[in-house]
Amino acid sequence: MVSKSKEKKQQRKEMFAKLGAAQQLLSKANVPDKDHMETLVPFKKYNRNGTDLVIQCVHYEQIDKETFEAIYRILEDNMKAEYDACYWGWNERDKRDEMKEKNPWFLIARNSEQQIVAFAHFKFDFDEEIAVLYCYEVQVTEDMRGKGVGKFLMQILELIGAKSEMQKIMITVFKHNPRAVHFFQDILKYTDDETSPKFMDPMDEKEYCYEIMSKALKVKKASGS
Repeated sequence: MVSKSKEKKQQRKEMFAKLGAAQQLLSKANVPDKDHMETLVPFKKYNRNGTDLVIQCVHYEQIDKETFEAIYRILEDNMKAEYDACYWGWNERDKRDEMKEKNPWFLIARNSEQQIVAFAHFKFDFDEEIAVLYCYEVQVTEDMRGKGVGKFLMQILELIGAKSEMQKIMITVFKHNPRAVHFFQDILKYTDDETSPKFMDPMDEKEYCYEIMSKALKVKKASGS
């Protein structure tokens, strides 16, 4: 009994130590005016496939109303039908609230006319006891698809996640969206996360319209950032 008690105390101690370390990383990453692309200068521009874009990474607090509305409209145009095909359904108020909650960050891609043509919505958050970068959305306007922009934004997120010492990057994908499943699974090499319904609730997996995927990040401790 004494041995088991000591073991449990040690486990709790280790868990709290992990949580404390993760919280420090999250607090450091979530400083609103932090420039997560400061050392990623080559990734601030995208000049491929006849496309010329400028990319910035900003916290929600740094976004004006016009920019937020442009981002939301891209999301609605691309995803409303996907949500309506799931039991979740599309709820404008809920989506707007989600895009503003818990220290949200955005990668924003603009063309030469300053129009927003793609974005990624992400957060630095907990998963169990570890710090992760969770990508909620990566969206590209219809006329910009097939040019590698979405892949480029995800590569930036992976670099930001690793630089911020996040353990992995996570995403949620609708199972009824084969294009998205192919993009993450086959092109970007994401795998089913241990928190996905197929592992957490295997007996009722078919009741879920989504999967959670992830990729481990090669953490490199940031110096002076």
